[in-house]
Amino acid sequence: MSERDQKTESATPQRLKKAREDGKYPTSKEFVSGVQFSVFVAMLVWTAEAWSSSLLRGIRSMLRTAFVSEFSGTSFSRSTIEVASVWLLPLSLAGVAMITTAVLAQMGATGFGLAPSNLAPDFTRLNPMSKLKGMPGRNVRSLVEALVFFVLILYVGWKVFAQYSPEFLSLPYRPLGDSLHSVGAAFSTLFQSAALLILVWGTIDLFRQRQRYSNQMKMTKQEVKLEYKQSEGSPEIKMRIRRLRHEILRRRMMSEVPKASAIVVNPTHYAVALRYEHLAMGAPKVVAMGKNFMALRIREMAREHEVPIIENPPLAQALYRNCEVGQEIPANLYQAVAEVLAYVFKILNRHAN
Repeated sequence: MSERDQKTESATPQRLKKAREDGKYPTSKEFVSGVQFSVFVAMLVWTAEAWSSSLLRGIRSMLRTAFVSEFSGTSFSRSTIEVASVWLLPLSLAGVAMITTAVLAQMGATGFGLAPSNLAPDFTRLNPMSKLKGMPGRNVRSLVEALVFFVLILYVGWKVFAQYSPEFLSLPYRPLGDSLHSVGAAFSTLFQSAALLILVWGTIDLFRQRQRYSNQMKMTKQEVKLEYKQSEGSPEIKMRIRRLRHEILRRRMMSEVPKASAIVVNPTHYAVALRYEHLAMGAPKVVAMGKNFMALRIREMAREHEVPIIENPPLAQALYRNCEVGQEIPANLYQAVAEVLAYVFKILNRHAN
C-alpha cells in the first residue's frame, strides 16, 4: 500500500497550524480575479455615466485652452489641475479600490493567512527541474479548464449579442446619443454576465483547491500517534508525573497527621484524621484519609505522635466517602463527629489533670 493510500486521517489542528506558518494554505487565483473583475464591473456600471460626462467636460476644457490666443503658465496650470481632477483622480481612486479588493479577496480566500517566512528569498524556487517534473499534468489540466472557460465566455457573448442584435442593426438610422446608449447597455450586460461567470468559476475553483488541500494535509494513523505523543507527552512520562504528584500529595497529607485532633478508624480498612480548633475553625476539617495500606500508615503515625485513635466503623466509612482532604466535614456528620471529639477532649483533659 502506498503512502498516499495510508493517509486516511484528517489533519490535526497542530498540522494545519504548522502548514499555515510555513505559508501553505488553500487559495485560488481565479477566485481573486473573479472578485476583482466583479468590483471593476460594478464601479464601471455605477460611475460610467458620471465619468463619461466628466471626460467630455475635460475635453471641452482642453479644446478651449488650446484655442486661447494668450496662453500663459497660469492658464496651463489651471487646465492641468482641472484635467487631473476630472480624469486622473477617479482613475487613481479606482486603482486603489482594485488593489484593496485584490488584497481582501486573497485574505478571505486564505483565511487571513500570512507567512512572513515566504518573503525571504528561496533560490530553490528558481530550479527549473522542479517545475518541469509537474508541468505535463498541470498543463493538460490547465488547457482543459481554459478551453471549457473559453467556450462558456463565447456562449455568454453570443447570448448578449443575440439579445441586442436588433438594436445593433438599427444603429445607423438612430441618433448618436441613442446609439451610444444602446451600445453602453449591451456592454454593461456583457460585462455583468462575464463577471458573474468568472466569479462562479472562481468560487468553484476555490472549493476544489480547498478539497485538494484537505487531501494533501491528511495524515497516516502513525503520524497522528506521533503528533499526539509530541504534544501531550508519552503515556509513560504522564504516568510518572501522576505518580510523583500523588507522592507529593501523600507526603503533604501524612505531615498533617501529627497535628490531627483524632483519628477515626474502621479497624482494618479506613482511617480519617480530623482536626478541630475551636477559635480558628467553624467545623472540623479532614486533614488526611486513607484506605487499607494508607490507613495502616496513618494509624502508625498517629501512635508515634500520640494522636487519639477512635474506632467507629460507620463514621469512618461515611467520612471517607463524603469528604475530601483539606475540606470541612458536611453538616450531616456534625453530630457524630462532635460526639467523637467531645469524648477525645474529655479524655485529654482527664489525663492533663
